[in-house]
Amino acid sequence: MIALAPQISRPVRWAIGVVLSVALLVLALGLMDWNLVREPLSRVIARHLQRPVTIGHLRVHVFSATPSIDVQDLVIGNPAWAGGGDMVELPRLYVAVVLSHLLTGRLMLQALELDNPSVSLIEDQGGRANWNLGADEPKQVPHKPATFPPLRHFALRGGSLKIDDALAQLTFQGTVGATDHSGGDAEPFRLQGQGTLNKEPFKLTFEGSALLNVQLDRPYRFQADVDAGPSSVKLRGSIARPFDLGAVDADIELQGENLANLYYLTNLALPLTRPYKVSLHAHRDGNHFAFDHIEGRLGNSDVHGDGSVDLASKDGRPTLAVRLTSHALNLGDLGVAVGANVPEPGDKNGKYPAQIAAPTPQPISPLLLPTFPFQFDRLRAMDATMDFNAESVQAQKVPIRNVAFKLKLDHGNLDIDPLQFQLPQGKLYGTIELNASADVPHTSLDLRLSDVHLDQFKPKNASDAPVQGVMQGRLHIEGSGNSVHAIAADADGTLSAVITHGEIRAAFAELAGIDVVRGLGLLLTSKDEVPIRCGVAEFELHDGDAQTQHLLADTTDVIVTGDGRITLGDEKLDLNLRGQPKKLRFDRVRAPINVRGTLRHPSVSLSAPALAKQGAAAAVLGAVATPFAAVLAFIDPGLAKNADCAGLTEEAEQKVAQTPPVTQAQLPVAQAQPPVAQAQH
Repeated sequence: MIALAPQISRPVRWAIGVVLSVALLVLALGLMDWNLVREPLSRVIARHLQRPVTIGHLRVHVFSATPSIDVQDLVIGNPAWAGGGDMVELPRLYVAVVLSHLLTGRLMLQALELDNPSVSLIEDQGGRANWNLGADEPKQVPHKPATFPPLRHFALRGGSLKIDDALAQLTFQGTVGATDHSGGDAEPFRLQGQGTLNKEPFKLTFEGSALLNVQLDRPYRFQADVDAGPSSVKLRGSIARPFDLGAVDADIELQGENLANLYYLTNLALPLTRPYKVSLHAHRDGNHFAFDHIEGRLGNSDVHGDGSVDLASKDGRPTLAVRLTSHALNLGDLGVAVGANVPEPGDKNGKYPAQIAAPTPQPISPLLLPTFPFQFDRLRAMDATMDFNAESVQAQKVPIRNVAFKLKLDHGNLDIDPLQFQLPQGKLYGTIELNASADVPHTSLDLRLSDVHLDQFKPKNASDAPVQGVMQGRLHIEGSGNSVHAIAADADGTLSAVITHGEIRAAFAELAGIDVVRGLGLLLTSKDEVPIRCGVAEFELHDGDAQTQHLLADTTDVIVTGDGRITLGDEKLDLNLRGQPKKLRFDRVRAPINVRGTLRHPSVSLSAPALAKQGAAAAVLGAVATPFAAVLAFIDPGLAKNADCAGLTEEAEQKVAQTPPVTQAQLPVAQAQPPVAQAQH
């Protein structure tokens, strides 16, 4: 009896079947004419990319340890919204993979060769980009840095690049130099071209190590020079792993007329500045950029610090965080950031120029408050935090020792809290809130003066300050507009100031250009100074119109009262001051003092047509008797306990009750006095 051969198990039969099927498939793939599947393959790729795709010639080499595909005349068209044309024209593409790595589930390229590719990148105003393959809608998530699988051999033989980015205001046409040539060493990779950025000339030169036989275990070194109108950027750096743009180190030099002009290069809303030159070191790790060793100058001020930019937010908004210190800040350079001495951009149609020119130090407007219109829409495109501290400050008129502030920008809401200017004696501090999420930004300011000694402020060539004393003050307003002047012209709120324990000196008359001291009846003796027991000024603002609510100074013998208004729309002054002795003195008739002109050019004069009639103490003190304890509490609750200021109202009320009424017959007839010329400041 003959023994039967053992029966083959089912799993073994399945394995043999799979192997035979794969072998037959590989054999078929190796022997078939791949050009027969060019059109169906093109349609499959086109559906995946949502772009027209054509392949001119296709050849596949399967029987190799490094299987390869050779594609000729590959064309990838543009989406319909781009208006036709092609995104990529590639005469030849050659790709080879390492089979041993592929069988283990890892992709390693043995070779990647491109011959003279022509690439055209388009982005419209709505953010649709033709390089967002597989979608026509704008991407809201941050773009991941480009990465490539490991590659042993790379060759790029010529090529061209065209960019038309309406969103970034960039047009560019460049060419790629050959990376290798027969019989010689590989040439460095070079991309060079020019175009426009925000309608200004743009030029780019990029040079890197040769892209032939790149060593994956060594950094890839590069340098780039960018000229964008009056701005220039130089980069010298390296990519830690070739073809991995997520790990880059670079030394960067920035130079130009205005940091704000870097918006279209960086997509960051940087502040207005005077001409700058800054260097820093940058490190990229994925979507995070770290900056250290920031050194340079903005105008006449030095800056030092570090910072970072994060692109990993869900809505694709960059987040800037920076810490800056200035050892010597020029206050004029800081003023430029709020539009001071900056030429107002725009032509008669209100269009912005391509670049904002460097701010000039000369006054360029009859108005004192800056009229420069900010592009607040830029603030809605990023978030930011900033810590700034100036260790010393150079200022022409105001003695400031230190400036410090913390800034936070979150989805169009900008908060500066705290903001502090430290004087030798006293400080100005407070908060600023700006809501730029709407078309017309809304701003709220709450600024305070604390223990400011007025003898710090002396005119040039003056030995003494015209007014001495300690001032407290507060400005709390809200307004809408896209410039400092527009916000002030729309403002509602309160401006209050109080002087306690001060003196008015004879120098005040010289400063005003007329004998203000004697005109107000302050010097009833031959003294050169008059003590101030309490001085209060309060203005209520509505739609930029500041009306006086309280305006008085209480001295030992005279009370000075005032009224009027300041219209911030045209910055005109219309104030009147009157001095009245506390006791009836029929031998003295004083002329009111008028303050006219504008904030930039005020004028002070005696009122010649109608001299002030002396009234009774009851009439004068009756005006003072209006309670202003709320004014003191608004500035500082502690002021309500000040002995002189808090007692002023009580004293006035008592004297009003004790003084008999004055009849018309008791009032003197005004005597004419010669007019006094105005003094311009």
